[in-house]
This record gives sequence, structure tokens and C-alpha cells, in this order.
Amino acid sequence: MLRAVRSEVWKLLTSRSMILVAAGAVVLPVLLAYASGLNSDSHAAMRIATRGRGFEAAGFGQPLIILLASLIVSSEYANGQIRTSLAATPKRTRLLTAKTIVTAVLSTLIGLVATPIAVLLEQWTMANSAGSGFVPVFTREMQGNVLTVALNYILIALIAQSLTVITRSIIATIVVLVPMVLGFTIGLVPMFPILRFLPDLAGIQLLTRYPGIPLLAPLPGALVMTTWAIMMLVLSMVFFDRQDINA
Repeated sequence: MLRAVRSEVWKLLTSRSMILVAAGAVVLPVLLAYASGLNSDSHAAMRIATRGRGFEAAGFGQPLIILLASLIVSSEYANGQIRTSLAATPKRTRLLTAKTIVTAVLSTLIGLVATPIAVLLEQWTMANSAGSGFVPVFTREMQGNVLTVALNYILIALIAQSLTVITRSIIATIVVLVPMVLGFTIGLVPMFPILRFLPDLAGIQLLTRYPGIPLLAPLPGALVMTTWAIMMLVLSMVFFDRQDINA
């Protein structure tokens, strides 16, 4: 297994597209937090508490997390490298498990790196805009928020990877998941409460809070989103084990 994981890490490090997408997933929330800090009046209007500042940008990293997780599996289908990978690791479940480990670890690192930087940068920008001294605030609750962002990134990444394996198409994954995480469904929740159990909405409050919308609380939402991820992973293992890679 360790050899298979090392092989997947090497593929990632030698892929320009995956490196660029991973870098974008770190940089985009940071840039948006900086822009949000410049427009500090919006925070007064929205009444965003100090503990929530900077976390609102985390949702914009999700599309790139989805793209990255999809690329980890779809790139091998596109260039035919999947045959070479299976020759080196004949057990398909072991190969997909290695990819899953890389996807989970990478998405976790992105969440743990990008989120604190975004939070502190937004605070610094707001302090500069107001002409006051920069006093960083990073409470224990905010530290917990960073962990929930990382958890959301892991789960959405695993769902994206699994959907890509099942459909063998990065386009299908992007078309299905990206509009969901960009908020196309959240406005429908008051009319159709059942939608809050969709994977994107179930765990959305792991990123930031949405008061006034009947969403699941963070803990039950995390459990529902985790259930989605596990079911999708199991299905992807079954599909991958039976797929004709020559088709």
C-alpha cells in the first residue's frame, strides 16, 4: 500500500495541472478574504462576528477541491496511464485506496493551510482599512472552525473522486457538483427542506454559518455528508473493480 501511495504522490507532483489547481485552492480563498477585508463595511452590514470573519471565503475553494479530486483519477483515464498503474498495482481496490488517501490528505492540507491565512489576512486588512492596530484574534472556537473546513474539504473531495470513478468523466462531476457548492441549491431549501440532506448543503455550515436558513446544524450535517462520502466510496470501489479499462 505504501508503494502505491508513493506512486500516486509522484504522479501528483509531476502533474502541472494538479499542482496549479492545488495552488489555486489555497490562493483563491486567501485573495477573496483579502478583498472582503478591504470592504469592511460589508461586515458591519452582515453583522459577521469576529469568529466568522475569513471563513466565508472557504466555500469558494470547494470548486477547486472538486476539480483536484477529479483530476487525480480522471487524468489517468484521459492519457491511458490507468493501464500502467494497474500493471504496477494489479489489485484495483488497493490502487483506488491509494488515490483516496492522497485525495484526503491533500484536501486536508489545503484546508488547514488556506483557512488560517485567509482569516488572519482579512483581520489584518480590516485593521489597516480602519486605521487601527492589527491585533490577531484566533480563538479556540476559530481553531475548531478551521478543522471543520478541512473536514468539509475532505468529504467533498472524496465525493467528487468517487463520482468521477463511477462516471469515468471529469465533466460529469463538475457539472453535477460545482453548481451545487456555488449555492444554486441553498435558495431552494426554504421551499424544499429535503434538499438540506444533499451532500453540499448537509455540510455547508462546516464552512461558515447561514443564519435564517433551515439547514442542518454542523454536527448532524457532518454525519450526513460523511454518510454520502462513505456510500459514494463503496460504490466507486465496486464500479472500479468491474470496469473494463480498455473500453
